[in-house]
Amino acid sequence: MKPTKEDIRKEPLISKIRDIKVADSSAYRSGIFITGANSFVGIHLVKLLGEKWNGPVHLLVRAEDKNAAVRRMQDAFNFAELGEFKDALYVIHTGDVCKPHMGLQNEAYNEVRKTCGYVVHLAMNPVYHYPYRHFRDIWLPELEHMLSFCCDPEYPKSLHYPSSYNAGFFTDDEDFENLNANAWQSGYAGFKWVANHIISNAFRQGMSGCIYDIPLVLGSEEKGICPANYSIWHILEIFLVSGTYIDFTFRIIPVDKLAEIILDNLLKEKSGEEGSQFIRPVLEEPVTEDLFKHTAVRLLGLSHTTREQLRDSCIHKRKFDFLIPGNFYYLLDKVNQLKAVWPPEYNKSLLPSTYNVFYSNLMKVIQRQKIPSH
Repeated sequence: MKPTKEDIRKEPLISKIRDIKVADSSAYRSGIFITGANSFVGIHLVKLLGEKWNGPVHLLVRAEDKNAAVRRMQDAFNFAELGEFKDALYVIHTGDVCKPHMGLQNEAYNEVRKTCGYVVHLAMNPVYHYPYRHFRDIWLPELEHMLSFCCDPEYPKSLHYPSSYNAGFFTDDEDFENLNANAWQSGYAGFKWVANHIISNAFRQGMSGCIYDIPLVLGSEEKGICPANYSIWHILEIFLVSGTYIDFTFRIIPVDKLAEIILDNLLKEKSGEEGSQFIRPVLEEPVTEDLFKHTAVRLLGLSHTTREQLRDSCIHKRKFDFLIPGNFYYLLDKVNQLKAVWPPEYNKSLLPSTYNVFYSNLMKVIQRQKIPSH
């Protein structure tokens, strides 16, 4: 795939002047609205909200009716081994964030608009092979509608936006010229860069909320369950086919801790305290070459090689170049050097070890995909 010449730094919405009413947080309505409620992060946050949020919890699920929405939520809970989805704890809406009024009927839309003072916007799956224009044409208008929804002068809302580390792959001119060139400088990553700047601009003008700059989200230390479509597992598949691996380092956060951090920040803001507007929740120790060697290599019997040798042995070179491009190590260094940003007074001693989280997730992938271990 050839890079595009489109410059995401010139998106007009990044510098848009907005008419934002600065709301008194003590006067916020107690309802919270979650889009993408059945997403991987969404279900873990939804479970916590059902247990700890004092107020109505509204869920937006893309489904044909409420029964189908409940089934989708239960299926997602089953995947993550979260137990029973207790639908009575939630106000469930069926809709689509890309449609007018999010696909809600007028009565439901007005209920959410008037009763919810908080929005957690999770409704977008990471699709790395789509070009930026896909996100520009579909998700940029959607984000603008969500900002208008949250900047409602009569019923302003606090927007909590889980973003992506992938936005950090764009810092200099060459990076922006490489938009769409690989899985890391993808259209999705470019959109996240734009979204971060649009939302940060709204924060500077008075909108409340937080951007969560999230690295690779793995399953919890206890369960080790995460989606199989992550780039890391596609790279592992290349390793397995070749019987070899290359060194690389990446940063992670377990999904249960991420959900807890988002909830704690919301509860702090809801109580009238000043919540954080930017959080980068990442385990201090990355998954290093040594850690990878002590887990994947010992379990799977892989031998070390170089990127060039691995590419030579790979049949699907176009896929290889998309996942492990020539600037692979340069890109990973960019985000691996980013410092964690925690909420004030956050107790980092409660975080699990990187080794335990990665090992737990790797074992689950091996079990689910029936990969023979050594």
